[in-house]
Amino acid sequence: MIRATNDRPHVTLLIETSNAFGRGLLQGIARYARTRGPWSIYVDEYGPDSKTPRWIKTWKGHGIIMRARSRATADFLRSLGVPIVDTMQQVTNLGVPGVYPDDVATARLAAKHLLERQIRYFAFVGVEKANWSMRRRDAFVEALREAGYRCNVYSPISRRRFSESWEGGQEDLADWLAELPKPLGLMAAHDLRALCVFDACRRKQIAIPEQIAIVGVDNDDVMCQMADPPLTSIAQSVEQIGYEAAALLDRMMAGAEAPAEPILVPPKLLVTRRSTDIVAIDDPIIAAALKFIRDKGGSGLSVDQVAREIGMSRRGLERGFAKYVGRTPHEQIAMEQLQRAKQLLQDTDYTLDTISTKLGVSGAAYLSVFFKEQTGQTPGEFRKTSRVLARDEGFYPRDGA
Repeated sequence: MIRATNDRPHVTLLIETSNAFGRGLLQGIARYARTRGPWSIYVDEYGPDSKTPRWIKTWKGHGIIMRARSRATADFLRSLGVPIVDTMQQVTNLGVPGVYPDDVATARLAAKHLLERQIRYFAFVGVEKANWSMRRRDAFVEALREAGYRCNVYSPISRRRFSESWEGGQEDLADWLAELPKPLGLMAAHDLRALCVFDACRRKQIAIPEQIAIVGVDNDDVMCQMADPPLTSIAQSVEQIGYEAAALLDRMMAGAEAPAEPILVPPKLLVTRRSTDIVAIDDPIIAAALKFIRDKGGSGLSVDQVAREIGMSRRGLERGFAKYVGRTPHEQIAMEQLQRAKQLLQDTDYTLDTISTKLGVSGAAYLSVFFKEQTGQTPGEFRKTSRVLARDEGFYPRDGA
């Protein structure tokens, strides 16, 4: 419904500008307003702890899109008598229409991914008292139950050793993870909670992904790359949620009735990174060998060095890899070298000689042949292509490593 400029609706957006999810919503709303508007949009600096702005009491606008964190906020905004669309679903039975991520579909996608890794033990770590986290938890547990598995759920409030300090909470989470059977497939309610799991695993020397494979939600690139190894995460269709919220508000401002049920937008895709790059391995010694190779990035390692590190004969190591990994130790080392080479080519401006030194291979010529055999591209071609893709996604290579 395209309007003349002099009939431009005034819309206020009470959405966090400080995180990737909120900015994604704003992009979707802006896309709708550009193509179906025009709208006069007001966006204030708004964060999780922000209060409802005072000026809105006397505001003479036409509609609001918000992320309501309390019923009191929603009740107050409803009293203004203008159409409102919520995009958070933090509070149940809020009394306003909403457009939300499909938490059930998100959790089932995480369960499917972990089940494909042939994992038999599972866990969920959520955000206490957050409705969206509880929906993901319940759907994850149910999807695993349907597949014949049970899921351990971390609940710090029910654990007597839990301390309200961050350190106390992390120590308790680490103790809980250490007690669980391995290998374990774990879903974190979102990427930030997944980083807490990574920290807890480090405290107990738990190998990721060999002992715990971790899936997050939101696919926040900064968060996912901060994790070591990088975090597998489910990308929400955040811009589409913003677009659908704007479309719903537009219909309501034109006189349409609010829908009785919320509009749920399914996740975009699961982005696989190294935190789930395994097939479940029951042997802790082989898991330790894989972790050692990964931690070293394959750099300059020989099969004999790996065998000595874990206290196993070379023949025993090779038999274990054949049984549990499906690759030889030498092939695993080469795979780690390739992953490290890709990272250095994309994220730095190092020469091939420098990269070959860091990888512990004989020189730039060998690296070029090896890389071409494994990928079908020369290192230079890969660097150029990956940087174009990174630029298109809004990310840029960094110097150094």
